[in-house]
Amino acid sequence: MADRCVPSKATTWSSTPGTKEAFLQRALAAQAAYLPEVRAEIGPESAEWISAQTFFSDQTAIEEFILFEQSRYAGVDLKTAGALMMNDYSYILAAATVPLITGFGLIPGLSPASVGLRFYTTEKLHEGKIYRARRAHVQFVESLFWYGQLDKDIDGERLRTELEKHFRPVVEQIHTKTGLSRAALWRLAGDAIAYLFLDTGRRFEIVETAKTAAMRILKVSGSPLANRELHYFELAEFDQHQQEVRETFLQRGGCCRFYLVEGGAYCSTCVLKTPADRDDELRRAFRNQLGIA
Repeated sequence: MADRCVPSKATTWSSTPGTKEAFLQRALAAQAAYLPEVRAEIGPESAEWISAQTFFSDQTAIEEFILFEQSRYAGVDLKTAGALMMNDYSYILAAATVPLITGFGLIPGLSPASVGLRFYTTEKLHEGKIYRARRAHVQFVESLFWYGQLDKDIDGERLRTELEKHFRPVVEQIHTKTGLSRAALWRLAGDAIAYLFLDTGRRFEIVETAKTAAMRILKVSGSPLANRELHYFELAEFDQHQQEVRETFLQRGGCCRFYLVEGGAYCSTCVLKTPADRDDELRRAFRNQLGIA
Protein backbone atom coordinates (compact mmCIF):
# COMPACT_ATOMS: atom_id res chain seq x y z
CA MET A 1 0.00 0.00 0.00
CA ALA A 2 2.84 2.38 0.82
CA ASP A 3 4.10 2.27 -2.77
CA ARG A 4 1.05 4.26 -3.88
CA CYS A 5 2.56 7.21 -2.03
CA VAL A 6 5.73 7.08 -4.13
CA PRO A 7 5.69 8.91 -7.48
CA SER A 8 7.52 7.44 -10.46
CA LYS A 9 9.41 10.71 -10.77
CA ALA A 10 9.70 13.95 -8.85
CA THR A 11 6.57 16.08 -8.84
CA THR A 12 5.70 19.57 -7.70
CA TRP A 13 2.55 21.09 -6.33
CA SER A 14 1.90 22.97 -9.58
CA SER A 15 1.80 19.68 -11.53
CA THR A 16 -0.46 17.86 -9.11
CA PRO A 17 -4.24 18.23 -8.77
CA GLY A 18 -5.61 19.31 -5.42
CA THR A 19 -4.77 21.83 -2.80
CA LYS A 20 -1.35 22.65 -1.43
CA GLU A 21 -2.39 21.09 1.86
CA ALA A 22 -3.33 17.82 0.16
CA PHE A 23 -0.05 17.79 -1.74
CA LEU A 24 1.88 18.38 1.47
CA GLN A 25 0.09 15.48 3.16
CA ARG A 26 0.85 13.25 0.18
CA ALA A 27 4.54 14.14 0.42
CA LEU A 28 4.63 13.48 4.16
CA ALA A 29 2.91 10.13 3.67
CA ALA A 30 5.50 9.14 1.07
CA GLN A 31 8.36 10.20 3.34
CA ALA A 32 6.94 8.22 6.26
CA ALA A 33 6.45 5.12 4.09
CA TYR A 34 10.03 5.39 2.84
CA LEU A 35 11.73 6.15 6.17
CA PRO A 36 9.39 5.19 9.03
CA GLU A 37 12.22 5.42 11.57
CA VAL A 38 12.36 9.20 10.97
CA ARG A 39 8.86 10.38 10.16
CA ALA A 40 8.37 13.96 9.05
CA GLU A 41 5.14 15.47 10.36
CA ILE A 42 3.44 18.84 10.68
CA GLY A 43 1.53 20.12 13.65
CA PRO A 44 1.36 22.52 16.57
CA GLU A 45 3.78 22.62 19.47
CA SER A 46 2.98 20.15 22.24
CA ALA A 47 4.60 18.45 25.21
CA GLU A 48 5.50 15.49 22.99
CA TRP A 49 7.94 17.58 20.96
CA ILE A 50 11.03 19.57 21.86
CA SER A 51 12.34 22.17 19.45
CA ALA A 52 15.84 21.73 18.08
CA GLN A 53 16.66 25.13 19.53
CA THR A 54 15.59 24.08 23.02
CA PHE A 55 17.31 20.71 22.78
CA PHE A 56 20.66 22.09 21.64
CA SER A 57 20.50 24.83 24.26
CA ASP A 58 20.04 22.26 27.04
CA GLN A 59 23.49 21.30 28.31
CA THR A 60 22.11 18.29 30.17
CA ALA A 61 20.37 16.96 27.06
CA ILE A 62 23.55 17.29 25.01
CA GLU A 63 25.64 15.60 27.71
CA GLU A 64 23.14 12.74 27.88
CA PHE A 65 23.33 12.32 24.09
CA ILE A 66 27.15 12.20 24.30
CA LEU A 67 27.01 9.64 27.13
CA PHE A 68 24.61 7.56 25.04
CA GLU A 69 27.10 7.54 22.16
CA GLN A 70 29.89 6.52 24.53
CA SER A 71 27.75 3.66 25.85
CA ARG A 72 27.24 2.15 22.39
CA TYR A 73 30.79 0.88 21.97
CA ALA A 74 33.85 0.34 24.14
CA GLY A 75 36.64 2.90 23.90
CA VAL A 76 34.67 5.92 22.69
CA ASP A 77 36.54 9.12 23.50
CA LEU A 78 34.85 12.53 23.56
CA LYS A 79 35.73 13.46 19.97
CA THR A 80 34.48 10.13 18.68
CA ALA A 81 31.27 10.57 20.69
CA GLY A 82 30.87 13.98 19.06
CA ALA A 83 31.32 12.45 15.59
CA LEU A 84 28.80 9.71 16.32
CA MET A 85 26.31 12.22 17.72
CA MET A 86 26.69 14.42 14.64
CA ASN A 87 26.35 11.38 12.42
CA ASP A 88 23.10 10.36 14.12
CA TYR A 89 21.58 13.82 14.20
CA SER A 90 22.59 14.71 10.64
CA TYR A 91 20.92 11.55 9.41
CA ILE A 92 17.74 12.41 11.33
CA LEU A 93 17.50 15.92 9.89
CA ALA A 94 18.43 14.84 6.35
CA ALA A 95 16.04 11.88 6.40
CA ALA A 96 13.13 14.14 7.31
CA THR A 97 14.07 16.87 4.85
CA VAL A 98 15.74 15.56 1.69
CA PRO A 99 12.93 13.20 0.53
CA LEU A 100 10.52 16.15 0.51
CA ILE A 101 12.68 18.22 -1.83
CA THR A 102 13.83 15.28 -3.97
CA GLY A 103 10.44 13.72 -4.47
CA PHE A 104 8.12 16.69 -4.21
CA GLY A 105 10.01 19.98 -4.47
CA LEU A 106 9.08 20.88 -0.89
CA ILE A 107 11.52 22.87 1.25
CA PRO A 108 10.64 23.11 4.94
CA GLY A 109 11.73 26.00 7.09
CA LEU A 110 14.59 24.66 9.20
CA SER A 111 15.10 27.35 11.79
CA PRO A 112 15.96 25.41 14.99
CA ALA A 113 13.07 27.11 16.77
CA SER A 114 10.55 25.80 14.23
CA VAL A 115 11.72 22.17 14.02
CA GLY A 116 10.31 19.79 16.62
CA LEU A 117 12.02 16.56 17.70
CA ARG A 118 10.80 13.42 19.43
CA PHE A 119 13.78 11.19 20.26
CA TYR A 120 13.80 7.46 20.86
CA THR A 121 16.34 4.61 20.91
CA THR A 122 16.38 1.73 18.45
CA GLU A 123 18.75 -0.96 17.18
CA LYS A 124 20.66 -0.78 13.89
CA LEU A 125 22.97 -3.09 11.97
CA HIS A 126 26.44 -1.59 11.42
CA GLU A 127 29.43 -3.42 9.95
CA GLY A 128 27.75 -6.77 10.62
CA LYS A 129 26.86 -6.08 14.26
CA ILE A 130 23.74 -4.77 15.98
CA TYR A 131 24.10 -1.58 18.03
CA ARG A 132 21.75 0.84 19.70
CA ALA A 133 21.11 4.08 17.83
CA ARG A 134 19.43 7.38 18.62
CA ARG A 135 16.67 8.37 16.21
CA ALA A 136 13.88 10.97 16.24
CA HIS A 137 10.71 11.87 14.42
CA VAL A 138 10.67 15.44 13.14
CA GLN A 139 7.88 18.01 13.14
CA PHE A 140 7.73 20.97 10.77
CA VAL A 141 5.50 24.04 10.73
CA GLU A 142 2.99 23.87 7.86
CA SER A 143 3.15 27.59 7.07
CA LEU A 144 6.94 27.41 6.64
CA PHE A 145 7.09 25.32 3.46
CA TRP A 146 8.25 26.59 0.08
CA TYR A 147 7.23 24.91 -3.15
CA GLY A 148 10.04 24.70 -5.68
CA GLN A 149 11.84 22.39 -8.09
CA LEU A 150 14.85 20.17 -7.52
CA ASP A 151 16.71 21.37 -10.60
CA LYS A 152 16.26 25.10 -9.95
CA ASP A 153 19.29 26.95 -8.59
CA ILE A 154 17.20 29.31 -6.47
CA ASP A 155 15.46 26.40 -4.73
CA GLY A 156 18.72 24.58 -4.10
CA GLU A 157 20.13 27.77 -2.63
CA ARG A 158 17.13 28.12 -0.36
CA LEU A 159 17.54 24.57 0.93
CA ARG A 160 21.26 25.13 1.54
CA THR A 161 20.51 28.29 3.49
CA GLU A 162 17.93 26.49 5.63
CA LEU A 163 20.28 23.56 6.29
CA GLU A 164 23.11 25.85 7.32
CA LYS A 165 20.76 27.82 9.57
CA HIS A 166 19.73 24.62 11.31
CA PHE A 167 23.14 23.03 11.71
CA ARG A 168 25.08 26.07 12.95
CA PRO A 169 24.00 25.80 16.62
CA VAL A 170 24.25 22.00 16.44
CA VAL A 171 27.85 22.18 15.25
CA GLU A 172 28.72 24.83 17.80
CA GLN A 173 27.33 22.90 20.75
CA ILE A 174 28.89 19.55 19.81
CA HIS A 175 32.22 21.26 19.13
CA THR A 176 32.12 22.98 22.51
CA LYS A 177 31.22 19.79 24.39
CA THR A 178 33.58 17.34 22.64
CA GLY A 179 36.42 19.34 21.09
CA LEU A 180 35.82 17.84 17.64
CA SER A 181 36.53 20.53 15.07
CA ARG A 182 33.72 22.48 13.48
CA ALA A 183 35.01 21.54 10.02
CA ALA A 184 34.86 17.82 10.88
CA LEU A 185 31.28 18.20 12.12
CA TRP A 186 30.16 20.09 9.01
CA ARG A 187 31.68 17.36 6.83
CA LEU A 188 29.57 14.75 8.62
CA ALA A 189 26.44 16.83 8.02
CA GLY A 190 27.33 17.07 4.33
CA ASP A 191 27.82 13.31 4.13
CA ALA A 192 24.35 12.63 5.53
CA ILE A 193 22.72 15.10 3.15
CA ALA A 194 24.57 13.70 0.12
CA TYR A 195 23.69 10.13 1.10
CA LEU A 196 19.98 10.95 1.37
CA PHE A 197 20.03 12.71 -2.01
CA LEU A 198 21.48 9.57 -3.60
CA ASP A 199 19.11 7.21 -1.83
CA THR A 200 16.00 9.29 -2.50
CA GLY A 201 17.11 9.74 -6.09
CA ARG A 202 16.92 5.98 -6.42
CA ARG A 203 13.59 5.90 -4.59
CA PHE A 204 11.97 8.45 -6.89
CA GLU A 205 13.82 7.28 -10.04
CA ILE A 206 15.70 10.54 -10.60
CA VAL A 207 19.22 9.59 -9.53
CA GLU A 208 21.13 11.88 -11.89
CA THR A 209 18.96 14.89 -11.12
CA ALA A 210 19.30 14.24 -7.38
CA LYS A 211 23.08 13.83 -7.59
CA THR A 212 23.44 17.06 -9.55
CA ALA A 213 21.24 18.92 -7.06
CA ALA A 214 23.22 17.59 -4.10
CA MET A 215 26.57 18.68 -5.52
CA ARG A 216 25.13 22.08 -6.41
CA ILE A 217 24.01 22.52 -2.79
CA LEU A 218 27.08 21.01 -1.11
CA LYS A 219 29.86 22.50 -3.24
CA VAL A 220 29.18 26.22 -2.85
CA SER A 221 32.41 28.12 -2.22
CA GLY A 222 32.45 29.59 1.28
CA SER A 223 29.69 27.32 2.59
CA PRO A 224 30.59 25.34 5.72
CA LEU A 225 29.01 22.31 4.03
CA ALA A 226 31.51 22.36 1.16
CA ASN A 227 34.53 20.06 1.11
CA ARG A 228 36.76 18.73 -1.65
CA GLU A 229 36.57 15.03 -0.85
CA LEU A 230 32.79 14.58 -0.99
CA HIS A 231 31.61 13.26 -4.35
CA TYR A 232 29.71 10.50 -6.11
CA PHE A 233 31.44 7.85 -8.20
CA GLU A 234 30.45 4.77 -10.19
CA LEU A 235 31.73 1.21 -10.36
CA ALA A 236 30.78 -1.32 -13.04
CA GLU A 237 30.72 -5.11 -13.03
CA PHE A 238 29.34 -7.76 -15.41
CA ASP A 239 26.56 -9.99 -14.11
CA GLN A 240 26.01 -13.70 -14.77
CA HIS A 241 24.64 -12.86 -18.22
CA GLN A 242 27.63 -10.67 -19.08
CA GLN A 243 25.50 -7.56 -18.88
CA GLU A 244 27.22 -4.49 -17.46
CA VAL A 245 25.73 -3.28 -14.18
CA ARG A 246 26.72 0.13 -12.85
CA GLU A 247 26.29 1.33 -9.28
CA THR A 248 26.71 4.82 -7.82
CA PHE A 249 28.46 5.27 -4.48
CA LEU A 250 29.07 8.21 -2.20
CA GLN A 251 32.63 9.05 -1.27
CA ARG A 252 32.33 10.49 2.20
CA GLY A 253 34.05 13.75 2.97
CA GLY A 254 34.07 13.26 6.74
CA CYS A 255 35.04 10.55 9.21
CA CYS A 256 32.80 9.18 11.96
CA ARG A 257 35.89 7.82 13.80
CA PHE A 258 34.25 4.38 14.13
CA TYR A 259 37.62 2.79 13.38
CA LEU A 260 38.88 4.11 16.75
CA VAL A 261 36.37 2.22 18.93
CA GLU A 262 37.05 -1.26 20.25
CA GLY A 263 36.34 -3.71 17.45
CA GLY A 264 35.65 -0.87 15.02
CA ALA A 265 36.80 -0.54 11.40
CA TYR A 266 36.93 1.92 8.55
CA CYS A 267 33.56 2.41 6.85
CA SER A 268 33.36 1.17 3.26
CA THR A 269 33.70 4.67 1.80
CA CYS A 270 35.73 6.25 4.60
CA VAL A 271 37.63 9.34 3.55
CA LEU A 272 40.76 7.88 5.17
CA LYS A 273 40.91 4.94 2.75
CA THR A 274 42.86 5.01 -0.48
CA PRO A 275 40.59 4.93 -3.56
CA ALA A 276 42.13 1.58 -4.56
CA ASP A 277 41.35 -0.07 -1.21
CA ARG A 278 37.89 1.49 -1.17
CA ASP A 279 37.06 0.27 -4.67
CA ASP A 280 38.42 -3.22 -4.01
CA GLU A 281 36.17 -3.64 -0.98
CA LEU A 282 33.15 -2.21 -2.78
CA ARG A 283 33.70 -4.42 -5.82
CA ARG A 284 33.79 -7.54 -3.65
CA ALA A 285 30.48 -6.57 -2.05
CA PHE A 286 29.06 -5.62 -5.47
CA ARG A 287 30.01 -9.00 -6.93
CA ASN A 288 28.46 -10.79 -3.95
CA GLN A 289 25.27 -8.83 -4.55
CA LEU A 290 25.28 -9.90 -8.21
CA GLY A 291 25.99 -13.52 -7.28
CA ILE A 292 29.28 -13.67 -9.15
CA ALA A 293 31.77 -13.69 -6.28
